Amino acid sequence: MSALHPSDAIASVPPAARINATALYFPVLTISLVILNVFTFLYHYTGSTLFNVISNFVGISLLAFSLYVIVQHGEAARTAKTFLVAASVLITLSVLFNFAVASTTDAIKYLAIYILYAAGRSCGGVIRSVEVRCLYLLAALPLAFLAVGTSKPFAIESFASEVFAYFPNANTGVLYFSALLFAAAQRYGDKVILVQLVNALLMNRMGAVAATVVAVITWIMFPLRLKSLLVLVLLAVGGAAAYSFGAFNRVITTIENLSYVGSIDPRSVATMSYGQLVRLTGSTDLSSFFRLIHWTNIWDLYANNGVLTLLFGYGAGQTALLTYSALVPHNDYLRILAEYGIFNLIVFVLFLLHVRSELTSGATKVLFLVLCIYFFSENLLDNFTSMALYFAYAGRVAAVAQQSQGDPSPRRFVPRPVVDNLR
Repeated sequence: MSALHPSDAIASVPPAARINATALYFPVLTISLVILNVFTFLYHYTGSTLFNVISNFVGISLLAFSLYVIVQHGEAARTAKTFLVAASVLITLSVLFNFAVASTTDAIKYLAIYILYAAGRSCGGVIRSVEVRCLYLLAALPLAFLAVGTSKPFAIESFASEVFAYFPNANTGVLYFSALLFAAAQRYGDKVILVQLVNALLMNRMGAVAATVVAVITWIMFPLRLKSLLVLVLLAVGGAAAYSFGAFNRVITTIENLSYVGSIDPRSVATMSYGQLVRLTGSTDLSSFFRLIHWTNIWDLYANNGVLTLLFGYGAGQTALLTYSALVPHNDYLRILAEYGIFNLIVFVLFLLHVRSELTSGATKVLFLVLCIYFFSENLLDNFTSMALYFAYAGRVAAVAQQSQGDPSPRRFVPRPVVDNLR
């Protein structure tokens, strides 16, 4: 008796079961993320690694289910599948060329964004009440954590004082709520743009505010309309007022610090006292200075390590082990280039451009551009829940847009009565 081929096993699944898997994907996604975050909450609250293991298991199971959905209905997501295959091959090559040191976990988290987008693109459908309730629960969990305590895993870290210690820092917190708003945009429309501005301001993260403002301006100007000019004038007036209150001081400091970056050995920075660094830079805000030095260090490690490193990077997860400051890059584009190589960066950038081009509403365009801009200054790829919401829902929005254009192939995207009880 011959062995059963995987495609035969798929074909043997009853059609109704296939439809159920596709129609149930987003309820399963959001419920899984709630479960994952509950155990993440417990892990940070108690420090027990058991909760972390369970949380990771839920994440891996969700990715496995996403792959199952892609295999079932991948014909509706051909371009998304192409990116997934290309990324899978290139990430695998990077891991193989750096087998002795590469972190498989980091590689999976990076590959997950392609998987989740392709799964969302394969399903489509309208957002349901069960998903909205899950989004509210996901928003409530870090707020509850803020009320009850700090993170035990982060207790030894200097940034624990920034809690939400449920997140490593407030930058990942603002991203988390941005992802929730992106997912909710299918229900609430352009109103979430204003909420995003409030989100960035409340978190006191000027990078997030700047990213949101730039994204809104880009949305307004393309295509340029008479109303666009009026809004731009209002933004200019608001910008001038913000400047007068010192809102752009960090940007100005960053530009001024550029003159020091090329003349300083990154290793020497680690030996300097805080007072010495303040005298060197002329500022007590050293965040941007350390970023610039750290990026220079990462680039040197990447550019001066041979042809194979240029092509395939120096290994997933290795930046924090190789750099003088023992930190990840605070720049996901640079991180992918240095850890996975030039081909992976090209695929990643093309993928983001493709996803952005597929989005239709103003809210999704703005919030996705916020993500793309924020990739320049933060470590976001490690945030599984945020990436899951951003890319799975981006895939859904693209699928719905294709359906509305009358393309016959995505007809399966419409939710089936079999799951009406989830509404």
